[in-house]
Amino acid sequence: MQKHKQNFKKNRPISKFDPGKYGDLWGSISFELMTGVKATNPIPPSTQPKIGTLVVGKHRMEITFSESNRIIEQLYDAQNIYNTAKRMNMLEKGTGTPRDIEFTQYDSDGNIIATNKK
Repeated sequence: MQKHKQNFKKNRPISKFDPGKYGDLWGSISFELMTGVKATNPIPPSTQPKIGTLVVGKHRMEITFSESNRIIEQLYDAQNIYNTAKRMNMLEKGTGTPRDIEFTQYDSDGNIIATNKK
């Protein structure tokens, strides 16, 4: 059997990768593993050591394992909320979850303990 002398990858046009098409922050999201004392010993009042630094754009946040789980859960919920709202045609301006609902919460004596009214 004869080998091909031609490299097929060279004949295809190569398109440049554009991270901007995935969003402004897509190319700047990264994680840096924590090493040293912070990675092995919890720093009070925390009960867990830091696992690393989450980098999003210009922001750097040192996070614990539990905090990383919380971030994952929140983003997963955000994607589900968006997909549900999209299926229900709730993404247009003026639709979706109302933000201007006023509430007042009272304790057992009738005193106001929480409100968003001005």
